[in-house]
Amino acid sequence: MTTLSHPSRLYLPRRRAASLRQVLMQRAERTLRGIWQALEAAGQRRAAPELLAQADILQSSHPALAESLRDVASRYAARPLTPAATAARTR
Repeated sequence: MTTLSHPSRLYLPRRRAASLRQVLMQRAERTLRGIWQALEAAGQRRAAPELLAQADILQSSHPALAESLRDVASRYAARPLTPAATAARTR
């Protein structure tokens, strides 16, 4: 009596499918990362006018600091939302 077995079952490595918990955790992580990025971008845009106002106050006493505040404010004022942040806002 001979026993036949399919050879592919013997040589192929077994791949474990991701569990539902892993899939849900990955989705939650991506969603939360997008929300965090959107909040950071919104905070930076809101901070820009405050930085400019503080730079105006400090111009006479600390001109170098005022200039660096203006540089930072100009970088954050015009920064568009990242694609991930935009996607998080529309969900």
